[in-house]
Amino acid sequence: MPHRVVILDDEHQARRLTEKALQDYNVQAYAEYETFMTAVAGGAGCILLDIQMPEISGYEVCRRLRQQEATSRTPVIFISASTDLNARLKGYAAGGDDFISKPFDLDELKAKVSRAVSNNRFQRELISSADEARLTAFEAMTHSAEQGEISRFIEQAGASVSASEAITLLIASLRNLGLNAVVAHWTDESPQYYSHQAEVRPLEIALLSNCREGTRIMDMERRIVVNYPHASVLVKNAPWEDDKRYGRIKDHLCVLMSGINARLASLHSERRCAQQDALLDALSNVQQALLQMQQQQNQRFVRAGEEVSELELELSEELLLLNLDPDQEAHLKSLVGNHVSRLSAIYREGADITGQLQPVMSTLEAIAGQRS
Repeated sequence: MPHRVVILDDEHQARRLTEKALQDYNVQAYAEYETFMTAVAGGAGCILLDIQMPEISGYEVCRRLRQQEATSRTPVIFISASTDLNARLKGYAAGGDDFISKPFDLDELKAKVSRAVSNNRFQRELISSADEARLTAFEAMTHSAEQGEISRFIEQAGASVSASEAITLLIASLRNLGLNAVVAHWTDESPQYYSHQAEVRPLEIALLSNCREGTRIMDMERRIVVNYPHASVLVKNAPWEDDKRYGRIKDHLCVLMSGINARLASLHSERRCAQQDALLDALSNVQQALLQMQQQQNQRFVRAGEEVSELELELSEELLLLNLDPDQEAHLKSLVGNHVSRLSAIYREGADITGQLQPVMSTLEAIAGQRS
C-alpha cells in the first residue's frame, strides 16, 4: 500500500497533529505497540516512530520491523524531542531512514514523508522489475536448456539402429525435461510399451489404446496424450499450473514425437527393405535352381534320344547277322518298337513338366526384375 502511512506515538496531541498534516495520505495512528505491529503487517508506504515511549523505544520497534518481510524495506522516520547527534546515530543503527525533531515543522514533515513514500514506490518498482528480469532470464535459460535437450534427442535418435533404442532415448529426454511418461510403439504385430519405471500399468495401456484414434494432442487435467501414427506418449505430470511452461512442454512434445515417429517410420521401411531384399535373393536362388534343372532335363532328353537312335541302328545291324526268319524278325522289331514308344512317352512327359515350370519361372523373373 504505497500511500498508507502508519504512526506509533504515545502522545495523543502529537498523533492528531501528524494526522492533520498528512491528510492527503491514508494515515493510521496508534498509541500501543501491539496494535501498531498488527497494522503494519499488512504493509505501508511510510512509518513514523516516536523514540521515547513507555512500553518500548522506537529504536527497538524499528529493529523488529526490519526483521519482518512486510516492513524490511519500508521507510522509517523517527520523531523525537531530542536533537543531538547521538540520537540520530542510534536511529540510523536501528535501521531508520530519516529523523525529525519535535516540535516539527508541518511542511518539513510533509516533505520528508512525500520523499519517503516516493522512494518506497520507486524501490518496489525497481525490485519488481529486477524480479521480472530474473524470471525472464531464468525462463530463457530454461527454454534454452529444453531446446538443447530436444536437439540432442533428434541427433541421437537419428543414429539409433532399432526402435527400442530410439524410444529409450525418448524416455530419457522426457525424464530430463522433468516429465514422467509412457510411450507406446504401434507396430504391425502387437504394441510395445516403454516407461522409465519398472512396468507400465494396465490402466495406462488402456488409456493409450483408447486415445490412439483421438486428436493429435489430448489434454486431461495433469495428463497429456500426443498421438502419431507410429507412436503415442502419455505424460502423467504435465505442469498445468504454469501456463507458460505448460505451453512450452506441449510444443516440445510435438517436436519430440514428430522426431520419434519419423525415425520409427524410417526403421520400419529399412526393415521392410531388408526383408524384401532377402526374399528377392531367395527368389533369385530358386530361379537359378529351376533354370539349372531345366537345362539338366533338356540334356537328359537329348541323351535319351541319341541312345534310342543308336539302339535302332545297332538292332538293324544285328538282325542281319542273326539269320532270323521273317516272323522272328517281325516279333523282335515289334518288341523293341513297343519299348521305344514307351520311352518316347516318358520323354513327352518330361517335356510337359518343363512346360509347367515355365510360368513359375516367368513369375520369378518378373519379381527378381523389381530389384533393378
